[in-house]
Amino acid sequence: AYGLIAGPDARDPNSQQQPAVSLERWNDPDLRGLTLGIYRPWFSHAAPAVVAANEAMAAQFERAGAQVQEIVVPELDAMRLAHIITILSEMAANMRNQGAEMRRLGPSVQTTLALTHAFSAYDYIKAQRMRTRALAAFDDIFRRVDVILTPATAITAPLIPPGGATGPWSDLSADTEVMRFVFPGNLAGLPALSFPVGYDAEGLPIGMQAMGRHWAEATLLRVAYVAEQHLQRRRPARYYPLLETPAQVVAE
Repeated sequence: AYGLIAGPDARDPNSQQQPAVSLERWNDPDLRGLTLGIYRPWFSHAAPAVVAANEAMAAQFERAGAQVQEIVVPELDAMRLAHIITILSEMAANMRNQGAEMRRLGPSVQTTLALTHAFSAYDYIKAQRMRTRALAAFDDIFRRVDVILTPATAITAPLIPPGGATGPWSDLSADTEVMRFVFPGNLAGLPALSFPVGYDAEGLPIGMQAMGRHWAEATLLRVAYVAEQHLQRRRPARYYPLLETPAQVVAE
C-alpha cells in the first residue's frame, strides 16, 4: 500500500521535491548494519507489561543482527507542550467559522477548543521555535542511529467507562499515556510505524513504535517485518474479520 500511495503527485507542486519511493530490503530479516536507538528514561516510562514486551522485542532485534545504542532525546517536555499548542491552535483556527459544526461536537471537545482561546500569538511562535529545535535534535540523533524505538503507547487499551459507548467522554490521563511516544514524530514530521510485540495479563495487545529519519519508511517496514516473525498472534475474545463476510463474525 505504501508503494502505491507514496511519492510525488503531479497535481501537487508541494510534493515535487520528494525522493523516489524505495522499498529496498523491506522484508529482509537480517538487521545487520542497522543501529536502533533507545532513550532509556522515555522507553521505560510505561506500564511494566508494556516495557517488558518492548524490551523482549529489542533483544530479538539484536539477535537478528541490529545494534542497540543508548541515546538522549533532549527537551521532550518542551516538545510535548509545543505539540499541544500547535495542534490545538490550528484546530481552533480551522473551527472558528464553523459555528454549526462546533455545536455537533462533544462537550469535552468543545471545552478543549474553548481553552485554546487563552493561547496567544507569542505562545504559537514559541511553539514553532521549539519545533525547529526538535527538528535539529532529531537530525542530530539520526546521524548516529537509523531508528528510534519506543513503546507505541504507555498503556494497553483503557476501559470505556459506563455510558461511554453511547455518549461523549474524555479521560485526559489516559490520553497522556496513549500519546506519550507519538507526539515527537508528529511535531517533527518524522515517519513512524507501530506494530504488535506482545500481550498483557488480560490478553490486550502491546505495541512498539519505530521512528526513523525522513523518507526512511522502508527501514521501518524492515524492522516491523522482523518483529512479525517473532510474535505468535492471538485472536481476541471478540473478533471481527473485516475482510470476510458478516456471517463469519466469531465471538468466542
